[in-house]
Amino acid sequence: MLHQISIFIENKPGTLHETLGIIKQENLQIVASSISDTAEYGIYRVITQDPQAAYEALKKHSLTMIMSEVLAISLVNVVGTAADTISLFTQEGLNIEYLYSFMWHQNGILIMRTNDQDKAMEIVRKHQLHCLESADLKF
Repeated sequence: MLHQISIFIENKPGTLHETLGIIKQENLQIVASSISDTAEYGIYRVITQDPQAAYEALKKHSLTMIMSEVLAISLVNVVGTAADTISLFTQEGLNIEYLYSFMWHQNGILIMRTNDQDKAMEIVRKHQLHCLESADLKF
């Protein structure tokens, strides 16, 4: 599993830029990110090469955030692989709470959180899926 930081930012011009500026000042590389919003705030989910350093840097600026573990499943870049992989989790009754993806070394990476991460890891092991760890994200 990987560590992801979810940062709650006000939905107004400049707040995302300020957050990215903090990460840039610390010379931290963003590997993947996603943002969702409501009328008043956004949740900026970010994976960096050094999540603890990113968390500490953002904490100094009093940002509201949490660090959590997410699955990062590496998939061959073939049509339908994501659908087939997600079906393994839904067949076991798991709910995918959120998901986003990115490309890494010619493979698709699914970042996801389920309603039961322990059971999700059992499925990963059972089907011999390749899960990335932080050490895998070095450039």
